[in-house]
Amino acid sequence: MKKEIMERICFNCNVFFPASMDGNTEYGICLNDKEFEPFIDELLENFNYSSCQNLVDTKKFSGERNGCEDYEEMEFIEMDNTSGLSNELKRLSETGELDFEALKEWLLYEQVKNINWATMPVDRYVRQLQSPLEKDRNAGISSLGGMISLGNKEAFMELLKYFSKLPPTKTLEEVYLKKEVLRHLVRDDMKSQILPYIINELYNTPSNNTTRQWITAIFEFLSHSPKDKIREPLEKMLKDKRFSYRLKEKMKNILYGNSL
Repeated sequence: MKKEIMERICFNCNVFFPASMDGNTEYGICLNDKEFEPFIDELLENFNYSSCQNLVDTKKFSGERNGCEDYEEMEFIEMDNTSGLSNELKRLSETGELDFEALKEWLLYEQVKNINWATMPVDRYVRQLQSPLEKDRNAGISSLGGMISLGNKEAFMELLKYFSKLPPTKTLEEVYLKKEVLRHLVRDDMKSQILPYIINELYNTPSNNTTRQWITAIFEFLSHSPKDKIREPLEKMLKDKRFSYRLKEKMKNILYGNSL
């Protein structure tokens, strides 16, 4: 079947997000707008507007507006008689609740739900990581983390690359930063890719009161990693005089289940 060419307006753009799920659905916001980046996880995953409702009210615009240079046509999934949307529209029709606003609301819901977040570009978030401003950097980390949770592998690789280039941990600020980045990177299907960098961190992080939280986070990661992947590097560390008795006991506890 030949694909229908859609009108180049914001309503048909991949990054147009409805300003409300239960009100006037003619209006929406642009997910490319940097001001929404700190809230994007709650908007996309939970449709939660509460943390940025004032911003949404200020920035919303009509979906009938002509698309800009970043316009990316939305891909709609063909609806058949067994789809959830089809069943819901049938229910609304049978109960007399089907009107133009209800139809628009459900079409928007299906549109947002079926966005392929796994393949969305992450360039703008990567640029934020290089910002000298802490708030921009944190927004980039949070946004990439949100994309990772939605299965975006490019976001994972970019955040892992950022993590690998962070300097050895010496200050509490660096501890907090690395813990936050690692929190977003940890996924069961990606642990083998993170592991070499975590092992390197253990070698390069001095053990002291400042770095205690980071070392604890490292061992927490290792304790939930596949034994066949961590056995060789940890057994090598057990023979290394650079590691203290207490750290070696933690390694043994992970490998062999010994009590600390």
